[in-house]
Amino acid sequence: MMNLTESKEAFIRLIQIPSVTGSSQEEKACAFLEEILKCSGIESRRIAKIPERPNLLACIRAEKPEKEPVVLISHIDVVDGDPKQWSHPVFGGEIAEGRIWGRGTLDTKQLTMMELYSFLRLKEREKDLSRDVWFLATIDEEGGSSFGMEYVKSVCPELFGNAVVFNEGGGFPLHINGRNYMMLTVGEKGVCRVRVRAEGTGGHASAPGDDQAVQKLAEGLRRIFAAEQTLVCGSRHTQDTMREIVGSSDWDNAAGADIFGYAGQNSIGMRNYRIGERSNVIPAEAETVLEFKLLPGSREEDVKEFLDRELQSLPVQYEILSFEPGFESHFENSRLKDLVKELNEACARYGFEGEVLPMLALGRTDGRFFGSEGSFVYGCSPLLMGDSFDVVLPKVHGNDESILEESYLFGCQVLDEILQKDCLRGEEK
Repeated sequence: MMNLTESKEAFIRLIQIPSVTGSSQEEKACAFLEEILKCSGIESRRIAKIPERPNLLACIRAEKPEKEPVVLISHIDVVDGDPKQWSHPVFGGEIAEGRIWGRGTLDTKQLTMMELYSFLRLKEREKDLSRDVWFLATIDEEGGSSFGMEYVKSVCPELFGNAVVFNEGGGFPLHINGRNYMMLTVGEKGVCRVRVRAEGTGGHASAPGDDQAVQKLAEGLRRIFAAEQTLVCGSRHTQDTMREIVGSSDWDNAAGADIFGYAGQNSIGMRNYRIGERSNVIPAEAETVLEFKLLPGSREEDVKEFLDRELQSLPVQYEILSFEPGFESHFENSRLKDLVKELNEACARYGFEGEVLPMLALGRTDGRFFGSEGSFVYGCSPLLMGDSFDVVLPKVHGNDESILEESYLFGCQVLDEILQKDCLRGEEK
């Protein structure tokens, strides 16, 4: 089975596969993991919408499962990088200054290999398993997941409900108000996309008139954005927990303060707009698509009530294009207390002095396909303070993405200990 040194070497080899979303290298990354599993006596299955873009699924089954399954998810596709803007080759996997450099070291090949290390270690004690454990490495996460997790769900829907899922988004440390914290994502906001549209009298720009679609739409948008703070709906469990653990709502870390604020508010953004196709012509129609990012527990009806109120008496129409609910694991509805305790103990054992701090993921991940089905989803790829959230976040999709060697090994050990406790009979809790 794989030891820590071998895990790091395999991690570097995975980084060196330039598996940019949509490229043929996605298949090569899948084949690389497939071979590791095969050499460890674990059968795997390719799930592919088209053969050249496969996802990889493997399972270690318990003889008599006593608990819901654990699913380890990550994505092996990455965004590209401009070599001229990097200090080291984008896909070099070079080690320098104690760091491993390359695209995917933070998003999310580090998690893939941390999970794979733990998965292989569980294979060694297969007879002691108290639950089924799944390993799922997907592609196309950076492209919207239609060839990745979304397709896997259409093929294996039974995998997505009633599971404990380890995902990306958390594990990054932060220093707040004089103390260190290990961030653990426990949920995601929902997303509602709305088309807002207005009609008017079209014509030549030399005679604009008073019945302009653009002016009507502009007034509707003005009212909507002016009232953004009145869109109060959804759960603030996570923000309340963050406040309680830190002991304050005032955080001296700017990134941390943003994360805290994000967990307590809904927001509205503009996705795109259409206000005419020719110059010097007044359009008869104008429209835009708004994106509402909503706290877990928010409903589509909350958005409708907000828009009905703010657009009342205006000649503006709206249409709900899509609604994806958020989800959240908190101390009252899940086993989060146990996980926080286990993570605190494991982090301390392997060199992190601090406390676990739950947060909402700062965007939508593939975890949404599980959270929407009632599974509990936790973002956890634990790193050391040298890879603090505020420092590494700009490198995700940015230049010089890299991870400390020590952080990678730390994450492997911490995740392994947690999964050993959660998945094996007789392990100390």
